[in-house]
Amino acid sequence: ATLGRCPFRVKTALVYIYAGPAYLNQATRFVSTYHQCPPGGEHDSIVICNGFEPSSFERVLFGGLPNLLLLTHDNSGWDIGAFQFASRTIPADLMIFFGSSAYFTAPGWLHRVISSSQLHGFGLYGVHGNAGNLTYRVWPHVRTTGFWIAPSLFNKYPFVIKDTSKRYEFEHGENSIGNWITKLGLQTWVVTWHGEYLQHQWDAIPNGFHQGSQGALLFRDRMTDSPFYNG
Repeated sequence: ATLGRCPFRVKTALVYIYAGPAYLNQATRFVSTYHQCPPGGEHDSIVICNGFEPSSFERVLFGGLPNLLLLTHDNSGWDIGAFQFASRTIPADLMIFFGSSAYFTAPGWLHRVISSSQLHGFGLYGVHGNAGNLTYRVWPHVRTTGFWIAPSLFNKYPFVIKDTSKRYEFEHGENSIGNWITKLGLQTWVVTWHGEYLQHQWDAIPNGFHQGSQGALLFRDRMTDSPFYNG
């Protein structure tokens, strides 16, 4: 596919990782906040059972999500390996990827996801920007518990993450998805309810990640709950 502006009417897939009973409380919160915060648009729902085959339990747990498809992945590369598997497997123009602890904050989030992609074109988008710390070899990045990208672009990323130790390299290492996007001449955006921000703005987003009330976040996760940790 040619890299360029995304059409507004895109086939969109939500991808959520469920890693089994240890994450049941987080999965329940994901589903309940989804219903409390309607997306504001249509999408397919892909739930990947990481490391096990889905059963009737998972069909009930996630059954209220629209256009549901339950898949299994071997858990290689943890969540990132599963995200890549979904991107290669499921036809879509845009995919929104959620880690196990992600949850929603207010209605209309899908409209912000699609409208930001329409406004800025192909690139990488997330809701939590981390400015990095090169002393610890952590490059600036968007956290991968809630991000979106066109699969046609994502599938061009040159590394397949199968080793769990490479999962963090994908997110914030020298060969991260964000650094790769930059090398392509594209941009990484942090999107809030009120705006879209480039890297030099991430630490000053009003009520953004670890800023103020964090009320500008489209999605939250365990790292947005106090006490705060770097992520």
